[in-house]
Amino acid sequence: MTADSPNPASRPPHPLALAAIDALARRPGARVLEVGAGSGRNTRALRAAGFEPVSLAAADGPAAAALSSHALLHGTRAELEALLGAIARAIEPGAPLFATFGSVNDARYGEGIAVEPGVYAPEFGDEAGVAHIFFDEAGLRALLASAWEILSLEERAVDEIAGSWAHERAPLRGARHWFAIARRRV
Repeated sequence: MTADSPNPASRPPHPLALAAIDALARRPGARVLEVGAGSGRNTRALRAAGFEPVSLAAADGPAAAALSSHALLHGTRAELEALLGAIARAIEPGAPLFATFGSVNDARYGEGIAVEPGVYAPEFGDEAGVAHIFFDEAGLRALLASAWEILSLEERAVDEIAGSWAHERAPLRGARHWFAIARRRV
């Protein structure tokens, strides 16, 4: 962390973490599957709201919801499909998923090394070599269709929301993510 970068511990929770907290308000103490804890800002918010965040590796029973504010932005299509399947198996039937996905309208789309269609790995910067996957609306709906019923899908500018702690050397400019809220099919 540089001297002028914000302390990750002081960052507010992601808007989808707040949506998950609101959605689970009638289930105090519920377990929430958190996929990719990052700086811990969402974990802290979930705990402060009275929920029990658990990781996919530590899930020992179905969770009431799943939250991923950035983990589903990375990987190949096969890796993302496998991860979404694991998430679906780790939450209750009908439980919600609150997640972000990369958009083809993101300024980084098409930059770096092409890994496969829609997947690029930056050659430089904080995430050099990390595959990033991007979707248009139809492609994201198709990805989610087998296990999820989409409740809302919105594309948003995220330069101010995304974890600047993960982009210290090259702050985001023109980043766009899909904010998805979906329900696990029964």
